[in-house]
Amino acid sequence: MQEELLSQDLMGDLVEAAVGRILAAGDLDDFLAWFPDEVDRFCLLTHLPLHADDRKGLAVQLGRSIWGATPAPHNGFKPQPLPKPGRNAPCHCGSGLKYKQCCAGLPSLPALNPATLWPAVLEALPQRDCRHLVAAGRVPVESLVVAAEESMELGDSRKAMGVLEPLFGDKLAGTGRHYDQALSLLCDLYDDAGWTGKKTGLLERVTTEASRSELRSEAFQRMATIRMDRGDRDGAWDAFRRAQRDTPGDPSIGMLEVHLLMSEHQPERAGESARTWRKRLMKLNAEGLDGVIDYLTAVAENPYRAMAEILNEVIGGAGQRLLEALPGVGKRPLPEYEVAAGPVLDPDGDLGSGIARQLRGMGIAEEDIREFTPELLEQARSIVRGDGSPDDGADSAPEPSFTLRAPERLRALEADWHAVYLPGKPFSIDDAPRQAEYPWDPDQEDAWMGFLVRHPEAFDSVDVLDDLATAMELHPMCSSVGFREAMQAPLVERGVRILRQAVEAASPSGDLRLPWVDAGNRPALRCLARAQTLAMEQGDVEQARELAELVLALNPGDNHGIRSPLMNIHLRAGDDEAAVALAGGYEEDMFAELPYGRVLALVRMGRMDEAAEAAQVAVDRLPEVRRYLMRERARQPRIDPQYMALGSKEQAWLYRDEMRDLWVAEPEAMVLIRRTRPSPAARDG
Repeated sequence: MQEELLSQDLMGDLVEAAVGRILAAGDLDDFLAWFPDEVDRFCLLTHLPLHADDRKGLAVQLGRSIWGATPAPHNGFKPQPLPKPGRNAPCHCGSGLKYKQCCAGLPSLPALNPATLWPAVLEALPQRDCRHLVAAGRVPVESLVVAAEESMELGDSRKAMGVLEPLFGDKLAGTGRHYDQALSLLCDLYDDAGWTGKKTGLLERVTTEASRSELRSEAFQRMATIRMDRGDRDGAWDAFRRAQRDTPGDPSIGMLEVHLLMSEHQPERAGESARTWRKRLMKLNAEGLDGVIDYLTAVAENPYRAMAEILNEVIGGAGQRLLEALPGVGKRPLPEYEVAAGPVLDPDGDLGSGIARQLRGMGIAEEDIREFTPELLEQARSIVRGDGSPDDGADSAPEPSFTLRAPERLRALEADWHAVYLPGKPFSIDDAPRQAEYPWDPDQEDAWMGFLVRHPEAFDSVDVLDDLATAMELHPMCSSVGFREAMQAPLVERGVRILRQAVEAASPSGDLRLPWVDAGNRPALRCLARAQTLAMEQGDVEQARELAELVLALNPGDNHGIRSPLMNIHLRAGDDEAAVALAGGYEEDMFAELPYGRVLALVRMGRMDEAAEAAQVAVDRLPEVRRYLMRERARQPRIDPQYMALGSKEQAWLYRDEMRDLWVAEPEAMVLIRRTRPSPAARDG
């Protein structure tokens, strides 16, 4: 019965209520008179079949134990254990019998540890009193960790911070095992609040002021992750090695090494590290390591998939069913798409539905489609009838238009898919739809995932693959290490394979154009652009180059701006001729990479007269880039991830950060750009 009693979830509520009463009254008799009614209520709620006399005995024994272990104000926040009655003394339950004839025969409750009661004490006290007690070192640090966790569960992050921050005041309170738990929890609280600078400052203090300890190791581990996220690879590995020296056998060191290698897109080395650490931890045969060993086993087998499984689990399993389906998707044969001439407008046909379908594929909202379709419909009919004005272009021959077309069997399926997958298409070249339905809501995910389970052939549709890849952009873990590689890459890669097969069958010479303006081409072109971005992120330069060239070949308008990274790839590979040729195709380009990249390539080729002319064009067009290139040091301006104006300091800083090392390596190029000043016409403009 005692074990059943102590296992009840409501036991914590009973103890918290008791501690609150002790702090409020500070009188033993008052407390012991009040507590039996609480025990009666507890037994009623938990359905414990205790006789009234047993409940009374339990109340007295448990009440005295709680009173004695509570660090209350009336005793200077120190425990005050009550003495056990003598065998012949009156029983403390008030029965009138001697103790040996009464409660001495009851099973003894386990002694309460004051450290377990401190969270309840802190919960009952005003926050100012809590800070004073913590700052004075009166509260065990393990109790503070528990109290902070409980405050977090209740949604009171500020109180949780208030409990932990005094441990890291002007002087570190300690460096033992529980202090690193407190540091980790406080950093998580700062992350949730968006206080990145405050967190970084705290970690730097700990790494500087703490001695070799678990606390300092925790700080170095977190600094390693922060530095890697900032692109400071050398700094990240330096922090890792310092953490490893402080706690060489800590399993978290192994987890961190795997994480850093994955952040560098080195899955093979991450797998090797996971196997090494797995063997090491299995030899320890220590409790509590099963989860870590299972994770390392999964990383050793498939690093990206293991990372994605952990990330999906963190948010309640969203995406896990799709992840489990992806291996089977890759085994399906490729469907036979065709590249067909664009549709000819039929004035007597259903132009309205065709226009609406085109706008929907472009990511236009339904309410806007309903508003604009009638006007566009009348314009289209006017053009087809030939009664439009000369400016309509009705008398000029249109450019040949080609569309990637799905097999007949997939078209009806795609219509059914769009009825259950509600977010729709991104607008223009956005990564995700604006103000879209959230695909990872459990009901939403059940709907479209159920469709895929019933219709696995939907994975043959580039339209569906595009929507699923877009859903990854809306996933809470989309920016986490390994997620895109595991979840998005198989989808876009399949879309690219389908596209390649259709293009090669239609035009082996490779001179086919699939314009972005045709909404029917956008799913495939978006898959292609995303595959190129993933290749860049993974450091697969050759794959990134080949995919970028395919993008430009199919859609020379290059709506995604892939010509910019392609120019930098050419320059870093030393392919100056390709760089000059690329720039020649975009003479009026406002991306810094092309006009300035052309200058650098021409200098390296020794074509100095052409380089001087190109430099004047580049400087006139984008003078801020010249200023930032010339500076030995430059402060990073505030950069809006959603928008960057062409010609701005933000654009100039980003180009400098990416390419200045190549310019510095060519002194003649730096001299040329330094002496080239904006022309009067450009300055006036």
